[in-house]
Amino acid sequence: MNTVSKVVKVFFEELEKGNNLLDLDVIATQYEDMFMFANPDGTRAIEKQKFLAVLPKRREFFQSLGHQSTKIISLEETQLDEHYVMVRAHFLMHFELEPKKPKEIEVGSIYILYIKDGSPRIVMHIEHEDLQKAMQTRGLLPMQ
Repeated sequence: MNTVSKVVKVFFEELEKGNNLLDLDVIATQYEDMFMFANPDGTRAIEKQKFLAVLPKRREFFQSLGHQSTKIISLEETQLDEHYVMVRAHFLMHFELEPKKPKEIEVGSIYILYIKDGSPRIVMHIEHEDLQKAMQTRGLLPMQ
């Protein structure tokens, strides 16, 4: 079993809490001003302020599907050098659009964190699958 450092564990606990509460102040502290985002469709550079601006719409979309919470179910840390860490994270997203008919989907991402003075920041986020397609295959969205 992979050991996760305290700094990484606390960072991801804050990430989980910040995302579930849509606390933009917390989320802003977790990303570099420019970071890379990648998924099966490709890679692009993202400005943190533009990213933060779209999060409320993303939250509205998730809530329209009955999103209740997202929990981290596992973390796997790999030290890359003295400043960079790769973290494989698996999340469980809980949806309940209809009472007593919950749906849960598991998704995974890889994060590259830059850690300086004990303060991690996301410099790259890689989603293993397109989230919209994942929601379609798991019955949360109609297939297109």
